Amino acid sequence: MTVADNIKDNDCTRMVPVSQWNIDPEASFFHFCVNETVNGFEFDFTTFPFHLVPKDIPVICDMSSNIGTVDIPWDKVGMVYAGAQKNLGAAGCTVVIVREDLMGHADKDTPVLCDWKLFEDSPDTYYNTPAVFPMYITGLNCSYMNQMGGQDYYIQLAG
Repeated sequence: MTVADNIKDNDCTRMVPVSQWNIDPEASFFHFCVNETVNGFEFDFTTFPFHLVPKDIPVICDMSSNIGTVDIPWDKVGMVYAGAQKNLGAAGCTVVIVREDLMGHADKDTPVLCDWKLFEDSPDTYYNTPAVFPMYITGLNCSYMNQMGGQDYYIQLAG
């Protein structure tokens, strides 16, 4: 693992200049947390230096703190995950959105619960007992959010 920067070293309030980032061109993926909630550090997708990430490396984003309140550049992001408890629903539910071309490439030792293609191909089969109540509450809240105007409403509210 190569760390491009660790904002813990500066109280999670700023990044080093992108010219100092160290991005491994052989990496399997590039991961970053879009929004650090305690100190309010947030990347802006419109100015994020996507050009520094080699073209064939998927960009993975932890968006637990700001999913639903910012536009996601799906042409640049391969996968987003978010704990639902901050913006979408109840604790115990995680939202995962995966670009289709990233599915079906799991290593042989990938745990069943992390094989996205297996889940996609088995819509009526569960490999664990999911936390149904948090999923239900998240579904209700997302429905309500859509009734309020969807993401555009919440982007305006957050701005």
